[in-house]
Amino acid sequence: MILNRALTLEKAIQRAQFLCARQERCSYDIMVKLQQWQIPTKDIEKIIANLLENNFINNERYANMFARDKSRFNKWGPIKIAQALRAKRIPEIIIKESIGGLELKEDDCALIYILNKKASSIKAKSPSDLKAKLIRFGVSRGFEYGRVIEIINKYYGEIFE
Repeated sequence: MILNRALTLEKAIQRAQFLCARQERCSYDIMVKLQQWQIPTKDIEKIIANLLENNFINNERYANMFARDKSRFNKWGPIKIAQALRAKRIPEIIIKESIGGLELKEDDCALIYILNKKASSIKAKSPSDLKAKLIRFGVSRGFEYGRVIEIINKYYGEIFE
């Protein structure tokens, strides 16, 4: 039988520091975790302030790492990355800085890669159907509509003519 004992403030700080030391986290992630541990709201504010003060949490560092990793490994576009950061309650100015740090050339390479991969698996009835499906897919991965159209026309233009 597991007893549901309340954590003391010091023990909660130690556990939160351990979580932040293992993996980069934002203040919202820690707040949610502390709420799951049933820590009182006034203590949550103290714990987060302590973590920010001791640089265990840094939302700018988190946003830059998150944007870089999602772009590089998951092939997400800037719109999808920004939405995910907004969901984690990262301030808009930090989001713009982290998205601005991504290179357009790298985004184009990722977009071309995912479109090529998707195009080979799509069963389309016509070239226009294929184009529509590729556009929807590119936009769903967080790339700007105009950029998706531009890349599709550049690399698949002969198919749709």
